[in-house]
Amino acid sequence: MASIEIKNLDVSLGNKKVLDDLSFNLASGQIAALLGPSGCGKTTLLRAIAGLLQPSAGTIRFDKQLVSLSSLVLPAHKRKIGYVPQDGALFPHLNVEKNIAFGLDKSSLTKMQIKQIVKEMLALIDLEGFEKRMPNQLSGGQQTRVALARALAVKPAMILLDEPFSALDAQLRIELRGDVIKLLRSQNTTAILVTHDREEALVSADLLALMQNGKIIQQGPPEQVYSSPNSATTAISTGDTLVLQARKFSDGKTDYLFAPIKLSSSDLVTGEVVIRPEEIKISADPAQGMISGQINKIDYYGHDAMISINVADNLLQVRIPGPLDYKVGQKVGLTHVGPIRFFARS
Repeated sequence: MASIEIKNLDVSLGNKKVLDDLSFNLASGQIAALLGPSGCGKTTLLRAIAGLLQPSAGTIRFDKQLVSLSSLVLPAHKRKIGYVPQDGALFPHLNVEKNIAFGLDKSSLTKMQIKQIVKEMLALIDLEGFEKRMPNQLSGGQQTRVALARALAVKPAMILLDEPFSALDAQLRIELRGDVIKLLRSQNTTAILVTHDREEALVSADLLALMQNGKIIQQGPPEQVYSSPNSATTAISTGDTLVLQARKFSDGKTDYLFAPIKLSSSDLVTGEVVIRPEEIKISADPAQGMISGQINKIDYYGHDAMISINVADNLLQVRIPGPLDYKVGQKVGLTHVGPIRFFARS
């Protein structure tokens, strides 16, 4: 499997610049998740990597091989890329066996070799015996598995997955996602997964890249991007977030809801403190907290609960593990037990 290195990539569609000076690296055998809102350039980046779009600037390398720059593009069919689009895109007139075999080189492989590869792929996706079924006889999850098998059958340098689970119901999505990631890891496959689901990105990837307006605004291991965001915007992209008004003084002290400082000074920076809901400790005794408030809503999920608490003019979200020991209307104490992430206002 190949590593990928992208430097200063620009891609324009018509007069619109969709990717803007984008740089990205992924080691061989790693799985990356591209997370961002619709229209931020995630699919365009996949298509540029696959050779389906030509960049106007920048370079793309697989290992040491240069495959894209503005004046030279290695054709898509020579890049050995496995591409799984959003809807799977199985050929409706071909059965499962022929769909999987579609990308194999018929000039260099015998019929028996092709049959053996298809058999191995069916075993890999746990669909033995489905060879003769047509796509319309498969469930959504089975179609996604077949699309993945078709991509893996050609022994690609890497796999690109463009929101392959988006059309599935929630439970099937979770199960299939786990199966697909396990399969990719078992094959030591370099893969890039496009998603707008932050949970999917966090649980699936070795590397998480956050995209916005054609740029990657932060990238790194998921736990690092989640716990150490480089802005309030990236924090919101990766999970539930409380954004509180704050002031930071020249001595390093931060004035915010949990630690108010009664001091006026011109030697300060205004901004925001970002807190995760699980970084607030709740107490049934209001006197035991740094601040106190009143519960106005409880969303119970079984494994945990999200509690909404009114504190002065702020509505705070606090995540606690179940079972519940609190009720709406109860006064509670709150303590911030996580890091103080201060971001200056631009």
